Formats: sequence, C-alpha cells, structure tokens
Amino acid sequence: MSEKTGLNGIWEDLSDNLIVSVETYEDNSSGSDLPLITKFTVTNGAPKSDSRPDIFFDEVVLTVGVPPDLHVEKHKDLASGVSFIYEHRSRYSDLGRIVFSVDGAVSPEYLLRVKREARNIPSNVSSLSITSYIEALKDMNIHKWLNNVIETMSIPDPDTTEAEIKAQQDKLSNAMQEIRTTKGQLDSIFSFIRMPDKEKQQMADKLRHHRKLVEDYLQRTDRECSELRKMLDVLNAKTLSTNRDNIVASLSQNASQVDQSTEALLLEK
Repeated sequence: MSEKTGLNGIWEDLSDNLIVSVETYEDNSSGSDLPLITKFTVTNGAPKSDSRPDIFFDEVVLTVGVPPDLHVEKHKDLASGVSFIYEHRSRYSDLGRIVFSVDGAVSPEYLLRVKREARNIPSNVSSLSITSYIEALKDMNIHKWLNNVIETMSIPDPDTTEAEIKAQQDKLSNAMQEIRTTKGQLDSIFSFIRMPDKEKQQMADKLRHHRKLVEDYLQRTDRECSELRKMLDVLNAKTLSTNRDNIVASLSQNASQVDQSTEALLLEK
C-alpha cells in the first residue's frame, strides 16, 4: 500500500491495479491496408496478497487511436485478475501517433474514478522492418506538397482578387504546418525500426543517410513554401512564375534523390 494517506494514497493503490501491456507487430496475411496491429492486454486488478487487498473495477475503459479518431473499448463485470485484449489496426505511418488511456470506475455509482492519462506507444514494444519504414514513407506521401501545392500553384494576374491571393497563402501556410508535423512523425517512426543483423553497421549507416536525405528534402520543401508565400505579397507575376518554376525543378531533383535512395534500401534489405 502507498505511504500516502487519504484519497491520494487510495488513488495510487487503485491505479496500480489497472495493468496494461502493449505489443506491436505486422500482419500482412489479410491484405488489409492497415497492416500494423498494436495489441493491448488490460488486466482488472492485481493478484491478491497478504499486504494488498483484492481491489478491482466494476467498469474498465480502454481508449485507443490517433486523435481525434479514438476507439473506446468498454468492459463491465470483469472479475479480479481477468484480462481483455483489444487489437488496434493502423497504417505504418500512424504508429508514432497512437495514444491510449485506461479508465477504471469503482462502485457505488462511480464515486471514485481512476484514470491513467493518455500516452504514446513506447518504441521498445515494437521492432519494425526496413520495409515497414519505407511503407510508412509511402503512407506519408512526402512529395504531395511539391506535386499538389507548389507545382500546381497558380500565378496571380491583374484580375486575381485579394481573397484568391489570401487563399493561396493559406494553402502554403497549411503545407508548412503539415511538413513540420510529418518531420516529427518521421522521427517517431524511425525509433521503431529494427536494424538488420547482417552487416548491421553498414545498413544502419545507409538508413541514417536516407533519413537525412528525407529530412533535408522536407526542410527545403518547407522553406520554399515560405518563400513562395512571401512572393505573393509582391505580385510580380513574371518573377513569381520564374522562381516557382526554378523551385519545382530543383525540388524535383531532391525528390528523385530521395526516391533513388529508397529503392537502394529496398534492394539491400
């Protein structure tokens, strides 16, 4: 039992009885577009001992997902020491963003509630292959900002309204935010990758080199979106068109380097 007294001590003791184990693995047998499974095993109550009373919950709720899309798994009348299992399917690129929390209620009428706050899946519960890392990159579609925002950007003319220019600037700003989110997501996913045993150091170096190429490419894409957004304030159509075309040509070369490095990883994995 906790050395704390009163409700604080009770809360600590009860929270220890919400036991969660997590395991992540791949399942490509079904051909699903959600090949990753994160398995949660939730146990209601710890084993009874002489120093610990047999405390368990009338209701246990597991909440899992990538915010704001969350799944709620609720179990009532779960006996002490009994577990339930929930398998959450996801894309490769979702792994670093999955959060989960456990909520337990004790009678009467849920007078006392215990909750373990939402937290991310720890990287040590999974060891994904290099193929998984590459599939995660495909999920992220890291070329979409070049192809769908920069390359398709229309050049203002004398008839372009302020509202249309503002809409283009907002589109570029949103792209910049998405790129920065993706960079953080990439860092998270990289921590889940299992280095191959054969020629481990050599492959690890190639993986780090590939990751650096992707990071540099994303940083440059972010920077070019910012530059184009500033250029829209000047409204020099000829200069903006030339600069946009130069950016597209240069970024396309970077994109090609990333793709070639990705293909090389696939051949050597």
